[in-house]
Amino acid sequence: MELVRHTIEYLKNKPYGKTLLASLKEEVQMVTDVTKSYEFYDRAKIIIQNKKNLVSHAYFREYLALQRLCLLILEHRKHQIGIGSRQIYGILFDGSWLWEEYINTLIGDLFYHPLNKARIGAQKLFTNTGKIYPDFISRNKDNRLIGDAKYKTMHNICNKDYLQLLAYMLRFDAKNGFYFYPQKEGEKDLKLYLNSGVTFENNVKARDDIVITKFGLKIPSQASNYEDFYSKILESQSEFRAKVIAYDKKR
Repeated sequence: MELVRHTIEYLKNKPYGKTLLASLKEEVQMVTDVTKSYEFYDRAKIIIQNKKNLVSHAYFREYLALQRLCLLILEHRKHQIGIGSRQIYGILFDGSWLWEEYINTLIGDLFYHPLNKARIGAQKLFTNTGKIYPDFISRNKDNRLIGDAKYKTMHNICNKDYLQLLAYMLRFDAKNGFYFYPQKEGEKDLKLYLNSGVTFENNVKARDDIVITKFGLKIPSQASNYEDFYSKILESQSEFRAKVIAYDKKR
């Protein structure tokens, strides 16, 4: 359990750690509750102890995989495919990151593209604090556009997603923000107009100067084979890029 605790604390300090552990709050708290003697400086000792004492009893065999995984993480080692006798049952892809980089191949000449993972191109929300990494900031100074790549369906883009994009738009004086997401065939782009007024004064109405658009790249779902899909996705890419260029040229 000390090994698991050290792994959790290690992950907390990684850029992806908070997101990774967010869905495991109860489990993390349980581990924390039973490892009261945890000390950061004991990490090397705990690793050595666990390497010398791998789980061997058949009753606890499920813990062996967890023990090995914790050791791999804490020792910064990667599981090499095709090396050693252990079988590989799956490969984990970061779909959100791949989607963002894919979109960048289509519109990268029109937008600045800060890199959160590499900590490149950071912007500041305030004078001395608030480091942010918008996915896409258009190069057009006269008509600044802010783009946010979302590897989600249209209806799952909501709540905190809106607040984040609006904050970026305010920071860069942008009137138009976009969610670049994988769009189903037959689905239409959706425009969201920011409200003004308050309900207590019965004066709420849509503004026409600040707009967020759920702006999809159509993903073919009726292709008969790979060649058919390839042809259709090229068409979707061209259509997507043409629409982005049209927004970029607007004044």
